[in-house]
Order: sequence, then C-alpha cells, then structure tokens
Amino acid sequence: MALPQNQIINFKLNYQLANNKAAITYNIEANNNAEFKVTLLDNKKEVARVTSKNTGSLTIKNPHLWSLDDPYLYKIKIEMLEDEKTVDEYSDQIGIRTIKIVNDKILLNNHQIYLKGFGKHEDFNVLGKAVNESIIKRDYECMKWIGANCFRSSHYPYAEEWYQYADRYGFLIIDEVPAVGLNRSITNFLNVTNSNQSHFFASKTVPELKKVHEQEIKEMIDRDQRHPSVIAWSLFNEPESTTQESYDYFKDIFAFARKLDPQNRPYTGTLVMGSGPKVDKLHPLCDFVCLNRYYGWYVAGGPEIVNAKKMLEDELDGWQNLKLNKPFVFTEFGADTLSSSHRLPDEMWSQEYQNEYYQMYFDVFKKYPFIYGELVWNFADFKTSEGIMRVGGNDKGIFTRDREPKDIAFTLKKRWQQLN
Repeated sequence: MALPQNQIINFKLNYQLANNKAAITYNIEANNNAEFKVTLLDNKKEVARVTSKNTGSLTIKNPHLWSLDDPYLYKIKIEMLEDEKTVDEYSDQIGIRTIKIVNDKILLNNHQIYLKGFGKHEDFNVLGKAVNESIIKRDYECMKWIGANCFRSSHYPYAEEWYQYADRYGFLIIDEVPAVGLNRSITNFLNVTNSNQSHFFASKTVPELKKVHEQEIKEMIDRDQRHPSVIAWSLFNEPESTTQESYDYFKDIFAFARKLDPQNRPYTGTLVMGSGPKVDKLHPLCDFVCLNRYYGWYVAGGPEIVNAKKMLEDELDGWQNLKLNKPFVFTEFGADTLSSSHRLPDEMWSQEYQNEYYQMYFDVFKKYPFIYGELVWNFADFKTSEGIMRVGGNDKGIFTRDREPKDIAFTLKKRWQQLN
C-alpha cells in the first residue's frame, strides 16, 4: 500500500447514553500532532462534526442504537488536516450501543440479554481455514435460522469479515485471544477431582510467554474494538487455573488488558473441567464466568449419563454457594455425533444420544438463574489431527462440516426461538 507520510494509524471510540443523547468520545492515534476533522454520517447525511486534536467528542440527539433486532450502523469519517487540507482519511461503520455486567445480568443498551449460540472454528471442507465470504454468509444464515444470537471466536480472532458481517446481521461475539494449551497434559482436562496439578506457570519460559500473550491481546483489541458486535474479550481457553502461579500470571494479564479498551467491555476466559468452585483461582478475575463442561461425554458418558447430570448439578450447587453475583455462560458442552448414526436405545455417537445429552443440560440450566448463556460446542463438525478419539475430525457439530443440520439442530431451533 502507498500511504502518506503523515497518517492516521488507529482510533478508539466510547459511548455514553443519557437523556436521549449519545456522546461519542474518540482518541485518534497518528504519527504527528495534526488537527482532525471528525464527521458522523447517517444515510450519507451529516449529523455531527467537530475539529480537534487527537481527542474529542461528538454528541447526537435521539441516537439510533445498534441492537440484535435492529443492527443500525452509522458511518464515521476522520480526516487529518494540514493547512486546512485533508492529507489522510479513514472511514468506518460503527454501531452506538453499550454493554455491561450488572450483578448477575448481561445488559445490552441496559436491556437484559441471554446468549444463545456456538463455539465455532474457521473451517470448511477442502478450504480448511481459508476465508471465503460465501461460507461466512452461509454460517450466519444457519445461525439466524436456528435462533442463535452469539458465538465465541474460539480460539483465536477470526478474519475481520466475520466481525463486519456480525455488525450488519446483529450478532454478538466473545472475541478470544489465541491463548490455548496453557496446560501441561490432557490429564488436567479430564481431571474432575483436581488431584494432579501441573504447575505450568512455574516454568522458566513464562515471562517470555507473558510478553507474547500481552502482544496478542493488544493486537486483538486494537483491531476489533470498534465493532459493536464484540461484547467481551476472552483472555484464555482452558489453561491451568487451580494454582497460585496461574492466578499470579493472569492477574497481570487482566490488569494489562483492562487498560486497552475505552469501552470497558467485560473480560473473561473459559475454565477447564477440573477447575471447579472449590479449587479454581481465576474466576475472581472474570467479569462473567465461562465454563467448558463435558459431563456425559468425556466424563460419565453413555449409560452413566444419569451420574453426569448429578455431577453437573453438584458443581453448579458449588458455584451457587459462593454467591459470586456474576453471570455464568456455558461456552462449551457437546457430544460427538455421526450424522449417519441412529440407535434405539440411544448410544454414544448417535443422533439420539446427542439429543439426550443436550436435553439433560437444559433441564439442569433452568434450576440456576445465574446462567445467562449457552454456547454449544460446536457450530459445525471440523477437521482435527487423526487420533483414536476422532472419526474424521471433531464431530460435535450441530451442523455437518457441509453446513447441513443434524437432528439436534431442530431441537435447538425450537428452544432458542422461545428463549429470550
């Protein structure tokens, strides 16, 4: 790209709503101390304009807020001025909205929301992780059809087109940094009793890891912070989380991240199976708590699913007894299912078992009012490395890898279209 010598590098926005007005504060990053003309447009019509140095604000009356049902977008244009002439310009579409946690509720524009949707991957037949807008559009249409409103960018920020479509479609995204695998062994993942701690964060390489982790967080927030669809930042996926070293590490990570987003979106991370209410160290750092749980699949699967239900209830009773006054979101739960497999009575890997598995979780969820989200794992079957636990990849999809619905998709559609 040919860029001007003096240029706009980035800009960040924040919103305050009061008395039918919206105040949009901005902070422009540039490589010189120029003046900037900032213009807000609504359907090509100018609604506000101001000229200032790199910080300032715009105020508009009766703002058209961005929401799930009405994902309305304004256009903002920033011009760098030298001798009253424009030497660089940057335009973007923005949505005016607020997101915050109040007690155990998630509020969008001060209205309570319940998260319904998926963990996903950038993956498709033949293409792998290559970005293809036709597939992006197909995924959003499948998610709209089923009644979803949210997904987590597990386990890395996606191509920016995903966020642009979410802005236009009225979808919510928990944006996740690529901090996955911060655990020594798969035994920690399967370890429900937490009898074998790994002390991953006692390693000599941790200071270097922290530098990379912080850089990845900064890049994610710098790129995605203007998207109204992004409602939260996830700073980890299933790390070691039961040792003092893990708390010390992530205390610094959360403190670093909280300085970067002027909108102060909620911060979170997903807790692995063995990180229960009695031993977990990281939930105090999170604005809302995300649980990845596989009772009924990796633990107590098949004929033991009755025990799985009891184990899930016991854990949620433990969280409830802590009286955290925070919302909980299930960010992973699911069962591998072959779309060709039908079994009566149901067996693991059959479509009938997948339905029983999810119904068990939904029966449990209604007992715990602090649960404010269910993001099932996974949106669609996806490719993994070969192994004895996989049949052609991870088959926990609600849709096949070709984006055709399994039986469970119709169960979820009925539930989510009735669930507000």
